[in-house]
Amino acid sequence: MNITGIDTFTLRVPTGPPIALDLPEHRLVVARIRSDSGPEGLGYSLVFGGSGSEAVEAYTRRLTTLLIGEDPLLVGRLWDKMYRADRGIRRVGIAGYALSALDIALWDIAGKTAGLPLAKLWGAMTDRVDAYGSGGWGSYSIDDLVGEARRYEAAGCRYYKMKVHDPDPRVNRQRVEAVHRALGDGVRMMVDVN
Repeated sequence: MNITGIDTFTLRVPTGPPIALDLPEHRLVVARIRSDSGPEGLGYSLVFGGSGSEAVEAYTRRLTTLLIGEDPLLVGRLWDKMYRADRGIRRVGIAGYALSALDIALWDIAGKTAGLPLAKLWGAMTDRVDAYGSGGWGSYSIDDLVGEARRYEAAGCRYYKMKVHDPDPRVNRQRVEAVHRALGDGVRMMVDVN
């Protein structure tokens, strides 16, 4: 199997309130890898807030030139080839986002070709993983925080991760305590310190 073509494009994903107050949209830079036999692979990188997605898509296109004609099932070798392509940039920032979209698409082909979910392809130890809900932006009111956390709980999430980035740690503590009181001990909490 050989890679015959790669399409890249960007999807705009509008956000709903209250997150839309801070970030009206996110963007997904998508890579679609086609081969001469077998399935297509789809991969993406989430560009939070959308800024810089044009640069990520341009660098993704630059990396695609390294993959045409290659066997998409040699994921590790192709990742290394992309990683080493530009020694000064490596895998951080824009280059990391671009490499990730292509890497995910390669793994998508590998899983589809094997007829297995990636977890099993990688040697899964379990068939279940607890999910967590993430949010809690600084612009959220306490009611927004509690409402979001309860929606995640109702969806089956056993964990809730919220942002804490107020310059005053007392404010962060009050917000965390309010959510914890609302959820009780049934949902474990995590914080994301931005």
